[in-house]
Amino acid sequence: MGVKVRSAFEWLADLQRARADATRGERSKVTIADVIERANALHCTDPSGKGSLEPTSPRSVEACLRLGVEPSELHFMPLDIFLARFRERDLADIAYNHHETVRQERLAALLEERKKMGEVIQQSGSRPTTKGGHKEGAEGGEMVEKEAKRLEVLKRRQERELNQLVHYELMRKALQDKAEAKLAAMEARAEEQRRARAKADAEWRQQQRERELKRAEEERQREKEVKALEAARYAQEQKEAHREAMEERARRRQAHQHEQERRAKAEEARAEAERVLSQQAAELERKKAEMVAREAEREQARQAQAEETFKRNGELRQRAEARIAAALEANAEALRQRRAAFGEKQALTEERALQKEEARQAQEAAKRRQDAESERARRAAYSGALRREADRIAAILAKQRTKDMKVEELHVVREHESACRKLKHRLDLGLKRDKVEAMQRRAAYERDQLLVRIQCDTEKAHELLAQRTALQEQRRAANMEASFQRQKLMQVMDMIKAKKKWDALASGNGHISIDSLIRV
Repeated sequence: MGVKVRSAFEWLADLQRARADATRGERSKVTIADVIERANALHCTDPSGKGSLEPTSPRSVEACLRLGVEPSELHFMPLDIFLARFRERDLADIAYNHHETVRQERLAALLEERKKMGEVIQQSGSRPTTKGGHKEGAEGGEMVEKEAKRLEVLKRRQERELNQLVHYELMRKALQDKAEAKLAAMEARAEEQRRARAKADAEWRQQQRERELKRAEEERQREKEVKALEAARYAQEQKEAHREAMEERARRRQAHQHEQERRAKAEEARAEAERVLSQQAAELERKKAEMVAREAEREQARQAQAEETFKRNGELRQRAEARIAAALEANAEALRQRRAAFGEKQALTEERALQKEEARQAQEAAKRRQDAESERARRAAYSGALRREADRIAAILAKQRTKDMKVEELHVVREHESACRKLKHRLDLGLKRDKVEAMQRRAAYERDQLLVRIQCDTEKAHELLAQRTALQEQRRAANMEASFQRQKLMQVMDMIKAKKKWDALASGNGHISIDSLIRV
């Protein structure tokens, strides 16, 4: 969290340089306890977290080297830094607690490692040192053989250490590859889970939106259906009114046609009556003419008997005229009666027609009043339906707004929980990455120490080889000197045998000295 990332080689070089400076006294020694004390002081007095110490004492630096700890990771970071970074208190608390827990664990591990180092130094300080022991006992051929054996053992140990180093490097590389593969798999799985959650959220939002659109479309369809039903009902009512008006006009036309037919029939009846009357009158005239003709004929026939039958004919003529007059009077009376009956019937028909027209007008007025009342009731029902529909839509919108608010709140809570989970996962991944980096730093330090040991052993081997070479030269010189002395001794012995001066070989204590023989 905010720590500068250095490579393992830079970290190793910087810490070794700091340890060397502290050993030479060029830098003040800061222990792990000083780091903890300063962090506690900053926790209480300095909310910015500035002024954190880093361990510089040799033992503390050695503990950091052995555990692969980056000294800058031991800095105390207050809660305000995480608040400024994450903007949310929960996320800042998670990050702060994670960082502080990891920091305290690293400090505890460093203290434990430093304690172990102190115990090892105390135990090694109580043992007697054996430096120089090999040089004091390195005389003669036995020393050369021992050195040769030691060189062989050292060679085998170096080969074993080199084999161990190669095996360790291979094992470390396999562990690193496995850790990186596992980390990549975890990141891929986390990314896949994130994409799956994002996809699920997107599908859920799409489904919500589709449901809302479908609900809105259903509402529009229902409203459209209601309007269509209202329009259809209004059109049906208009059609019924138009049909009734057409039927009324048809009835009126039919009544007018019936009236025209009635009048035509009445006129025909009147014409027929007049025709009948005229026919009857013509018939009477014809009969009269016939009678007159017959009378004339009779008159002509009776002219001879005029005088004789004048009185009788006169009476007959009077009776005929009386009958004709009575017939004419009867016909006129019948015509008057027919005309009076027809007039009465016509008046009665007109009166009935007027009554029907008044009844029809009253029925139409009642129908119009009923239609107006129905229209007012329909408009009132339509207005009430519109108000109820508006209230229902308002209730649905209010319910939808409440549901949207709940969904938004749930979305915010889910986003917050997802952010906390992502932060914890990221912190866990960062911790695993830090552990991998610590393993890499620790491996770099162990490789460096192994190389230092190998270099020291190589230097020791070179020194032993030089000592063995010097011993071989000394032995060769001693052998040459011994051979020269043997040859000189043989010459002296041959000379003594020739001269027989054995008393010259005796010393004061009776012991024969080789040196004295060589000097003779």
